[in-house]
Amino acid sequence: QPSPEGWLRSCGDRHDEGTSAIPEASDLESIVKGVALSGRPAMIREDGTPAWQFRGACRGEDPALFFAPSHIEHKEERERREGKAKEICGRCPVRGDCLDYALKIREPYGVWGGLNEVERRALLPEQERERAAG
Repeated sequence: QPSPEGWLRSCGDRHDEGTSAIPEASDLESIVKGVALSGRPAMIREDGTPAWQFRGACRGEDPALFFAPSHIEHKEERERREGKAKEICGRCPVRGDCLDYALKIREPYGVWGGLNEVERRALLPEQERERAAG
């Protein structure tokens, strides 16, 4: 399975000055409704990489925005880093696919689909209930 850092780095710089509000944690449920759990089969490239990854707004961006550093990161630094990552996710055309993927594989690190690891972990029980009812 390709590393997220690899596909984030693998495309030319697509950074544009789009703006998007960073949602509050209390809005988490409304953020996810309509973007996650689509139930659509993911298209997979021959190398095993989900095709949606090549359309992500994060391609060409600094992977350090999406993943915690190996050193201790102060709360303010983490919030600033994650805020920048979430702004990129906010304008991403494949945000739902990204979040679906991270939830499906239980990705333990980084910002995926506009949510950090703690926010995604909070969704897992809800996702499992919806699958059982589905």
